[in-house]
Parts: sequence; structure tokens; C-alpha cells
Amino acid sequence: MIPSEEFIKALNSMKYLLQQLVVVLLLIGGVLLLLEIPHHESNVLSHKDRLAKLGSQLPPYEIQTFLNHITTRLPHYRDEFQQAEKQTGIPWVLLASMSYQESKWNRRAVSPTGVRGLMMLTRSTAADLGIKNRLDPKKSIAGGARYLSHLFERLPDTIQQSDRMLLALASYNVGIGHVRDAQLLGQRLGKDPSRWDDMKEVLPLLAKKKYYQGLPHRYARGWEPVHYVKRIREYRKILKQVVEQESKTSQVEI
Repeated sequence: MIPSEEFIKALNSMKYLLQQLVVVLLLIGGVLLLLEIPHHESNVLSHKDRLAKLGSQLPPYEIQTFLNHITTRLPHYRDEFQQAEKQTGIPWVLLASMSYQESKWNRRAVSPTGVRGLMMLTRSTAADLGIKNRLDPKKSIAGGARYLSHLFERLPDTIQQSDRMLLALASYNVGIGHVRDAQLLGQRLGKDPSRWDDMKEVLPLLAKKKYYQGLPHRYARGWEPVHYVKRIREYRKILKQVVEQESKTSQVEI
């Protein structure tokens, strides 16, 4: 049976209407997409802005990883860091930031040089502190805090508190002997041995023979403690903001 002319016209009209409907839907979708793009870009930019405020000296991906670890790893050890603050007077946020730089809050962390645990204690340092199991989180945190406090106390009282703690952190990383070498070298170069801003310029010179050959402890990878201290300060800045935000949130909830 051959379709009538009216049927063919009606079929063509339906095809035309469907085509027009598809065109309208595509136009609507395009408009919605154009409206969404600025909103999406705004969200991305605001996220980057938030990360920049948290730690401008660290790459965004490292900040995000640190924030994730604050949520997933830190809660397991936070009480221990706070207890270490009570025992030593060193702020727990600083101790936690230092531990993150050392081990990323991995209780089983082990380096190629043999240091291990949350605070990456050497075998000899752990023995001096009376610690037999460096992988024990509680003992590692308490021991690392005590050792940092010990280094802090060994530095001259004439050094201001903030600089003294930064020099103590550098000593934890490279050894107090090399820090004292840097202070001695700094004096020879006209730098202030009591200021971290001066010492962070001098420490890398300990890797150059023309500078270290006349020093008691000789060669050291002096750029490492500078990098070490810098990252700890950035982690502390981020963690401090997170803790302050937690405090504000809990007050609102109350």
C-alpha cells in the first residue's frame, strides 16, 4: 500500500518539528554551559586562592596532600604531640609540623641512612634518650620533642627566642656541630650568628671546600637544613590556620 500524500506531509512535518526541537535543546544546553563556565572558573580560582592563603611557598598539590593528611593521619597522634608540648613547652603545632617534614606522619618511616619513626631519630640519639623502639609513635614523639628542647637549650641565651628555635630545628636536621660551624663562619663573613636570616645564607657554604676546610666539623650538606626549616614553617602556618578554624567552628556549634 502506497502512503497517501497527506500522510507523507504529516510525517515530514513531524521530522521538521523534531529537528527544530533538537536545535532548541542544543541551544538551551549551550546557554546553560556558558552560564556555568564562569561559575566553575570562579570555584577553581577561589580554591586556588584558599590554598595560596594557606601556604604560598608550597606547590598547591603539596598543600592539598598535607590537608588530607591532617584529616586522615594527624588524629592518630595529635594527643601525643599535645602531651609533648606539656612536657617541653614547645608548641604542639610546631612539633607536628616538624614530624610531618620528617616522616609525613608515617609511624613506620625509615630512611636510607637508618633514621626511623615519626620523628626520624637516629640510633645513637634514641639510645641517649633511652628509646629502644624508634617505631613506637608515643616514644618517638616524646623523644623527638625532648631532643629538640635539648638543642634549643644548648644554644646561647643571647639568641632571641624565634631565631633560637629555628637554629634548633636546623641543628636537629644537620647536627648542632655544623650549625656552630656556620655561626663561626658567619662571624668571619660579617654575618650575625644569632640571626636565622643570616645563617640560612651561610649554612649552604658548608658544602664548599673553600669554606668548610677551616671548620671543626668540615663538610655538610648545608642547604638541607635551610630547606628543612623553610618547609616546617610553611606546614606550621597551614596547620595553625586549620586548628584556629576548628576552634572557631566548635565555638559556633556551642
